[in-house]
Amino acid sequence: MGSLEASSTGTPGVALDAIRIVLVSPSHPGNVGSTARAMKTMGLSRLSLVTPRFADVLTLPDTIALSSGAADVLESAQIFPSLGQALGDCHWAVAVTARSRDLAPLQMSPRGVAERAVTNGIGQIRTALVFGSERYGLENQDVMQCQALCTIPTIAAYGSLNLAMAVQIMTYECRLAAIGAPTPSPDNLPHDLSTEMEREQLFEHLQEALIALEFLDSRHPTKLVAKLRRLFSRTLLEHDEVSILRGICSAILSPRR
Repeated sequence: MGSLEASSTGTPGVALDAIRIVLVSPSHPGNVGSTARAMKTMGLSRLSLVTPRFADVLTLPDTIALSSGAADVLESAQIFPSLGQALGDCHWAVAVTARSRDLAPLQMSPRGVAERAVTNGIGQIRTALVFGSERYGLENQDVMQCQALCTIPTIAAYGSLNLAMAVQIMTYECRLAAIGAPTPSPDNLPHDLSTEMEREQLFEHLQEALIALEFLDSRHPTKLVAKLRRLFSRTLLEHDEVSILRGICSAILSPRR
């Protein structure tokens, strides 16, 4: 424990403060408490829950007991009715999942994710690490709302990780990346990035325009929609770029309306 405390002095708190842990449909209060503890030991404090099994999970005895002193993380945690709302003001989201997916976004290692998240944080770019439920993990639609996918490498014969353990690994990697991380030049940091909410609104607008052009048939969903999502997941669009693309969609729709 002493080595952890000794290493904390070089950690840029602003980088870790920009990283959010998001739990989608957690079912066990103990895992929520253990997640809070895992976050606190590594210097993270922002916790979001999406449709937890118990609405009062943040105040249940098992949650508080297993948080083991991380009451402040629980007290500041937020609960959202959907993943889209939980990610609304984030700039970059990573799906942490045990399974690779067809048409998945960019796949990265835990260390690569942590290094990118810390660099983002130094530039005040908000990152979300998204974890699924204990039984089912993340649904495909949850993964497609993220810009990257991360799988923690385990042995092939037994790849089952407890939810809080997975959070502990990812938060440790973030802390490791933050210790002694060089401050990037402002010229190398993205500026005026769009949020997940703005990109989702753009995607919905684009689908409407493609349906109006009869390029996309809304009655028969195809892989095209998933491929378009993956295409948009590979870039961090700026506000002006989102406005330009939505302007094109409006121009397509205007005469048809």
